[in-house]
Amino acid sequence: MNKLAAMGSVVFASVLFVSGCGNAGKDANKDNREEADIVTNEQKEGGDRDTGDAYGFNKFELEIDVDNKDAIDAEYEVEKEFNPEYQNKLTNIDLEGAEAMDELDKMFDAVNLQHDMSAEEARDKILKYFQIDLYSKFKLDVDFDDGTKLEFEDKQ
Repeated sequence: MNKLAAMGSVVFASVLFVSGCGNAGKDANKDNREEADIVTNEQKEGGDRDTGDAYGFNKFELEIDVDNKDAIDAEYEVEKEFNPEYQNKLTNIDLEGAEAMDELDKMFDAVNLQHDMSAEEARDKILKYFQIDLYSKFKLDVDFDDGTKLEFEDKQ
């Protein structure tokens, strides 16, 4: 009988140990519970550039003409098939995908567009970034994550 009691105690202790190490705590069924995927702090705070949601907007289109010639074209849109594009004819750059994202990331960080920024302020920051003093056309369309839009077009 002692062997049976001892074995029962071992089994009982094992069950308690395994259930204590499990994932069945009081928060296990909550919808907002994080999965086992590794999530960086940047991703928690608003995403990262590789998933396309780090900048506070999910669509960015920029077109700048200088002397009535196409100078800067940039397209960025967060979607399932994420494929940003960047063209700067002033510096002979024509990029897509990850290479375009590298260049766009530099601009997005430097310009730091905000949903409450005026269109003129956004234009001025972008022109300063590209070191463009005079343009013949400037067109900017941005859709922010909060649903606001920034649309600006100016021809000189």
